[in-house]
Amino acid sequence: METFVMLRPVFILLVLTSILVTIFLIFQKEEKVSGWTLFFVTSISLIIGSVCLYSSGYIVDEFGLGGDPVSFYLYIALFPVSLLNILLYSFKPRPFIET
Repeated sequence: METFVMLRPVFILLVLTSILVTIFLIFQKEEKVSGWTLFFVTSISLIIGSVCLYSSGYIVDEFGLGGDPVSFYLYIALFPVSLLNILLYSFKPRPFIET
């Protein structure tokens, strides 16, 4: 049975983007990644990943192919990285700015 791997690059790109945001959050000296940016990137990557996984299920079922376990594991890896991003942003100390 053939495996459907056409959406694997999308999952790899989403996980790499989330890891890149994590690296920015860890090493930023001044706030380059704001809360809105983090919310937008995290929510869009989770939505796109969910739609791709759901769509690949339909495609696999229609054409009688096998599912791609690597894409599924990448989708599962997307959630802890996204949660880590939110936790890093929430608990990172920010400098006090007087107005």
